[in-house]
Amino acid sequence: MSNIGYVNVSLEASGCILSFVVAVCLLAGGRTRAALDRLFLRLLICNAAILFFDAAAWLFKGRPGRVNWWGVRVSNFLVFALGYVLLAAFTHYLTAYLGLRVRVSPLPLRVMRAMCVFSVLLVIFSQFNHMFYSIDAQNVYHRGAWFWLSQAGGIVGMGVNAGLLICYHKAVEPQDLAPLWSYIALPVLAMCVQIFVYGVALLNLAVTISILAIFLFLQVEQAHRVKERELELTELRISVMLSQIQPHFLYNALTTIKGLCASDPARAEKAVDSFSAFLRGNMDSLTARGLIPFSQELAHCKSYLELEQLRFGGRVKVICQLGAADFCIPTLTLQPLVENAVRHGVTRRREGGTIWLRTEETDSGWRITVADDGVGFDPQQKCADGRPHTGIENVRARLAAQCKGCLTVKSAPGEGTAVEIDLPRGGQMEHEHDDIGCGRRTDRP
Repeated sequence: MSNIGYVNVSLEASGCILSFVVAVCLLAGGRTRAALDRLFLRLLICNAAILFFDAAAWLFKGRPGRVNWWGVRVSNFLVFALGYVLLAAFTHYLTAYLGLRVRVSPLPLRVMRAMCVFSVLLVIFSQFNHMFYSIDAQNVYHRGAWFWLSQAGGIVGMGVNAGLLICYHKAVEPQDLAPLWSYIALPVLAMCVQIFVYGVALLNLAVTISILAIFLFLQVEQAHRVKERELELTELRISVMLSQIQPHFLYNALTTIKGLCASDPARAEKAVDSFSAFLRGNMDSLTARGLIPFSQELAHCKSYLELEQLRFGGRVKVICQLGAADFCIPTLTLQPLVENAVRHGVTRRREGGTIWLRTEETDSGWRITVADDGVGFDPQQKCADGRPHTGIENVRARLAAQCKGCLTVKSAPGEGTAVEIDLPRGGQMEHEHDDIGCGRRTDRP
């Protein structure tokens, strides 16, 4: 094997190992749950395979024997075919990346997949008519007269990807532009050079550098964004907790307890227990980093409702219809909805009303419903201070971020309100819980 051959094998073996190490890091770090990470993992695996087979083609080249004869032909075929697969895989990755920020047309990806199939068919035909390359009797690879067409197809594919970036450039973060464009610019430059120069495997080297650049810049940046999102959730949890301990509620609860101390000491003692349980539930929410058992959140809501029933008497009725309870939810999810039903629903009517709390197991997960027959409201209308219903929006944001849940509101003035929470099973299993009963690992055998 020539000196150039040894150089190519060394470069491609190094690139293959690097791609494999990055793939292992993604798998070991649990970074393959998101669709974008899975697509990037496919890029790494496909690139590693191309580098491996290209290095194998150089090692088998010019050597006698049946194994070497088959090795050269199979390796070169896979290098050409997987190159087009890698190009289509990058288009899929780029489309998914842009799709996180804007609606992307599926046409470019369909075009790339069609071109990939067509190009692989040309590689198959080349095994018979030698349009791209041929292998002589000495088991040596030679370029064919139409080799430039194999490179031109890749350049056209990169042009499609460049068109995607140009068309949707506003959806790309400024710091992400350089690594994404590197995957287009470097391989195109390498393909242009390889059309006229045969020797060092520039294309595979350029693709490997570009993929590693995407990992270093985009994937690491994504990890930082996840940490920032976790910080935002922590701050949101604290703000929600503080919003529940409102001065007017504390004043009203203490005033009610004070009145009961003289008229009904037994009920006053029970009210103190409910009040302390309510405060303890709010404080516990500060340390609850994951999901909590529904029973724990329900107990917190009952403490709140007991205090409100002491204050409003028979004007606040509560009916619990629990068809399921063995699941987990984010902390302080149910209590704000119940409080809205009391403050903005049934107590706005002179005669009061009823609050229904229902749970049920569905085909896809669990459903929680908080309904009331209060005054109702227009969900599209902003609050009196000009802002949307921030309490509901906070709960909706935490449900989506922590367990992929969703919240819907059905209400109309004079007809009451119903808030439904749907929790998917997948969101329960994929989330790393911190509480016993929600997937926490303990030291017990």
